[in-house]
Amino acid sequence: MCFKWCVLCCLGFIFSLNAASVIVYTEPNPPFNFREKGMIQGLGFDLLEASMISLRSKIAQDEIYLGTWKEVYKEALDHPNTFLISTTKIKEREPYFQWIGPIATVRLGVIAKRGTDIPKGHSTIEILRPLKIATVKETSSEKVLFNEIGENHNLNITRVSTPAQGYKMLEYGRVDALIYTDVPFVYYLISEGQDVSQYKMVHVLLNTDYYIAAGKSVPKEQIQIMQAQLNHLKEPDGKGGSSMYDRIMANYLKGVVLQP
Repeated sequence: MCFKWCVLCCLGFIFSLNAASVIVYTEPNPPFNFREKGMIQGLGFDLLEASMISLRSKIAQDEIYLGTWKEVYKEALDHPNTFLISTTKIKEREPYFQWIGPIATVRLGVIAKRGTDIPKGHSTIEILRPLKIATVKETSSEKVLFNEIGENHNLNITRVSTPAQGYKMLEYGRVDALIYTDVPFVYYLISEGQDVSQYKMVHVLLNTDYYIAAGKSVPKEQIQIMQAQLNHLKEPDGKGGSSMYDRIMANYLKGVVLQP
């Protein structure tokens, strides 16, 4: 009886997903979510589909909405039977979603070129005060920074609309440091053929994780199934090798990390 109920529940969940015109909201944030050759794809989608493997077929392109973070976050809240990827689980967001993950561990912090003169200091304000800084509007890294330094900081901050703008400003020396997340930054450098070792994370604002954020109307039983399948991905294979999760990550990041 229990098995029959579980199967019916799964089928009901699949129907609810297929009935929706959009089931996944996301923003451009390579390698987790991005559009390439007309296709929306990325690490976040690979892991979302893997967590759903026993529930439904692959996610179709017309079931995905790619937009600005501010836009997709609002849409996900307004449509509680959908998913939002890839999402930092910060305190202000926790009550509004169910969380599946983590799908990746990331560092939010101050990124600079090696050779940049970075002041010594115990606080973020002391480190950043003499620097020209770029932040990306409405991102988790910017929110964490502003929560820490407050409104009356008197720092030289340029707020840009997209990560690519911030990357280029740092690359061309228009700013001394970029406030952003390490994994997307590393992926950008790899994609551009740049040497990751020429950059460093000089100050960490927050060590955190990316998750699949599920709307409150997604049945809890399905959240449990997806979490179990994601956990299984992280288990080493039977021959003592790397896990499927590690192999998926390596497809995008080649094992490279941003060093201090």
